[in-house]
Amino acid sequence: MNQHEVRTARLRAQIPEAGFPRGAGVASATTFVLLLLIAAFTALYLSTAGPLALVRANDAAGRVPDEVTAGQQRTTAGIAQSVATSATAAAGDLQVATGSGVFDTADDTALLTRLGETYDDWRGIAVYDPAAQKVLATRGEPVPVETLRGVAVANLTVRPVARPGDTPLVLTALPLTGPRAGKLLVVSTALRTAAGDLDEASGQQVRLVTADGAVLHTHGSDVAATDAPAQELLARAATAAAAGQSGVLTGAAVAEKTEKDERGTERAPVVAYAPVSPAGIGGSLGLSVVAFSRAPVEAVPVRWPGLVPAAALLVLAVAGFVLLRRTVVAPIRRLRTDALAVAAGVLGKPVRQSRIREVNRVTAALERSRAKLRRRKPAPRVRPFLSAQLVIALVALALLGWSGAVAATLGRQHAEVSPTMLGEHGLRVTRSADTLRRSLAEGLTDLQSVARLGKGKEPGELRGMLDRLAGTESRFRSVYVADAEGAVRLLAGRESLRDPGKLPDGEGLRQHNTSGRVPVVYAFTPLPDSKNVLVGEYDVPRMAGLLGSAVGRVRVVDEGRRTIVDTEGYLAFSPLSDPALIKNADAAQAGKDARETTSSALVAAQRLADKGNAATLKWVVVAEQPIGSLGLADNTVRSGARVAALLTAVVALLLFAWHLLVVVRPLRRVGDQARRIAGGDTGTVVYPQRQDEIGTVASCVEICRQALTDGRDRLGEVRRPAGAATDETELLQKIVDEPAPRARPQRRQPPHAARPARPRPQTPPRVPARTPEEKAKSDYLSWLDGAGV
Repeated sequence: MNQHEVRTARLRAQIPEAGFPRGAGVASATTFVLLLLIAAFTALYLSTAGPLALVRANDAAGRVPDEVTAGQQRTTAGIAQSVATSATAAAGDLQVATGSGVFDTADDTALLTRLGETYDDWRGIAVYDPAAQKVLATRGEPVPVETLRGVAVANLTVRPVARPGDTPLVLTALPLTGPRAGKLLVVSTALRTAAGDLDEASGQQVRLVTADGAVLHTHGSDVAATDAPAQELLARAATAAAAGQSGVLTGAAVAEKTEKDERGTERAPVVAYAPVSPAGIGGSLGLSVVAFSRAPVEAVPVRWPGLVPAAALLVLAVAGFVLLRRTVVAPIRRLRTDALAVAAGVLGKPVRQSRIREVNRVTAALERSRAKLRRRKPAPRVRPFLSAQLVIALVALALLGWSGAVAATLGRQHAEVSPTMLGEHGLRVTRSADTLRRSLAEGLTDLQSVARLGKGKEPGELRGMLDRLAGTESRFRSVYVADAEGAVRLLAGRESLRDPGKLPDGEGLRQHNTSGRVPVVYAFTPLPDSKNVLVGEYDVPRMAGLLGSAVGRVRVVDEGRRTIVDTEGYLAFSPLSDPALIKNADAAQAGKDARETTSSALVAAQRLADKGNAATLKWVVVAEQPIGSLGLADNTVRSGARVAALLTAVVALLLFAWHLLVVVRPLRRVGDQARRIAGGDTGTVVYPQRQDEIGTVASCVEICRQALTDGRDRLGEVRRPAGAATDETELLQKIVDEPAPRARPQRRQPPHAARPARPRPQTPPRVPARTPEEKAKSDYLSWLDGAGV
């Protein structure tokens, strides 16, 4: 190492440079690593078989679609809720009856007769004395009161009762008061499972299972006792449901051969389970719904559509990294080397010029400063032809272009939907329509029961029943008695929304309006022996809640295609606008099959009712489920492509902003200061604002400024300037004390003007040699200056 290199290395050691995240090359290196990670994510995750397909090779053989298993789980949960509603129906009726005064009679037989005539769906009624274990009065079918022996019934209690080979019963026990204190009114009703029609081709079966695992009731196809895998899944599901859990289990696929298909279609057993959780009653039913079916296994073709985009991103990442290192990072580091040499006093070698515009401004100024210090002519200036900012922008735009291309291709591809998924969607819509129909019909039945209990009473005497009906039956928002002209005489619940006017004759369900802020749907029935009418207005948000088993957006439209109920936010009576929805709604209104797969959604429609009181509404349930919400492999690829495109766009913006703020702008600022100093303006101190390569260049420019001001002796070490950054640097002349002049004889001045005396040149004072302590202190202050302290 020669003397020049030693001086440069000594000066380099005095100027600190911090590590990550400082440095001109940190931005390009960091973004390069991030792009490599995104490329790996794109290659592995954007596949139809999933990122672990290379490890789990059996996934390529096929599996039950996630949407099928999720639909089975939602259906099972809906059946469990329906069972809970059926089990508590008699309990709600009894709560309403307690406010009618029907229990005021002391005759048990008369009491049971009145209740039996009012609630014709009750199978049997009995007055039971638990202390004597004796039935005091009975009506209808025999009530199995022996199941209540030993049970402390302090509140309204519901218990299931199994009947071999028949629908299970539900016993509802109500503790009586008054003269009948200590006795129970026990009602038996049939438990409706509301499973609907099951698909025999898929071997569907619905079970009601008790907490100890006993099967209370089955509906649908039989499951062979010798089918060990299916029986194991059923047992596991019953155990989990008894613990209050809900979920779905899938077994191994087995090929089922048929006469037409010798190879056989692979089907896997799917078992969904959910507990029956009634509310508002004492005790627990201890029941669970377990649904069994065999779903076809769909082979998932192993495709890797992310390999090509990943390769393209890798090429862009490598090309951009190399371009940035050669056009931005390398010229800056070469500039730092030459600037350190000039600042160290090595003036014999010219500063290497750069073709990059921002770097060339500094190299040209340093070369002029070097020439001035050496008193030689500067080397010819090289004309720049490229801007660092332009290179950075081009790299960022290339990455943004990749993001846009991936988002426009893989990010917008449509997934293929199998007929099985479309069939499951249509089945869920049918069940949702059935649930809404039964809720409307049961509301009318409740009004009819209240009307029968209120026979011969004044409207004011119905206050207790109306309050209980509006309070316990949340299907109604308001229940009231209207006179012959439709005016409200007695109201329970919220204010009526129906416009005053005469009500239709008879009884039934009606849609009151076709425009306005809120749809008004009501049930009505006449009060016996009176001109008054009992009316119940349905709660529209609750009706929307009954449609939740059909996933997606579910709407109920009338015969004019006006929206009455919607599971999402909507304007009342807004017409259908989607052609696919209109087409299927019209088909369902005509009684035809209405199921369709569009490019973006599954669409299905079902008429609310073909007969009965609900048929007068002429409603159609229309549901659309976005394909993007289905658990399909193509949807996974699409979502992954969007994530990769977004991440790459963020990295591109990060790359541009990081280089602009950390490299380009500081370099331009140092270039302006270096040009000003090279032009002769040496009054402003150059302070390094960053501890990186550009900060080192700024420190070297400041050393050159000091050398141009004080002489070449200032080269070779860092000096901490005194004062603030805004202060002007002034050269103070040394003041020399002259001795007092002696008296000299006066000389006559010549007649011509005397020339002024030439001032004696004054040289700046010489800097005395520094002691080692002073040099150490100067080095410490220089380090503080470089660290920005």
